[in-house]
Amino acid sequence: MPPNPAQTSLIYVSFSVVALYGPALLLTFLAYRYLLGRKTRLERRLEKHRRIREDIAAKGQKTRTKLALRHQRRNIREMAVIVREQLEANKRRMTPYMHQRTSVFIEKAITDVDFDRLAALNRFFANAGASDTPPVMELFFEQTR
Repeated sequence: MPPNPAQTSLIYVSFSVVALYGPALLLTFLAYRYLLGRKTRLERRLEKHRRIREDIAAKGQKTRTKLALRHQRRNIREMAVIVREQLEANKRRMTPYMHQRTSVFIEKAITDVDFDRLAALNRFFANAGASDTPPVMELFFEQTR
């Protein structure tokens, strides 16, 4: 008669142990995988909706920024018309170089959407008297260097 496998093997698991505990271990493992997968599915779904929300918010912000920039450009063009009229009114009191430099300054302010520089130039023209225009303009451009 051959020896009992329990006597010859270092690790012996009887068939009854495998038959009883095997399905229980397998079900436990499958339940764990299902619950873990469910959690990751929920996380992926939440991540997807978060990305959608952020995309919608970014699109709205981009639209608002574009609209604000369009209004700023329109306002700055109106201000540039006023400043150009002041420049033409003071043209005879200025040197050709100063007139050209001021025109370039106005164009750069329009391109850069810099309302503050145009407003400062408008104030300088408004406050300058007939004889003050060249010194005031020299002072103005000295500050912008």
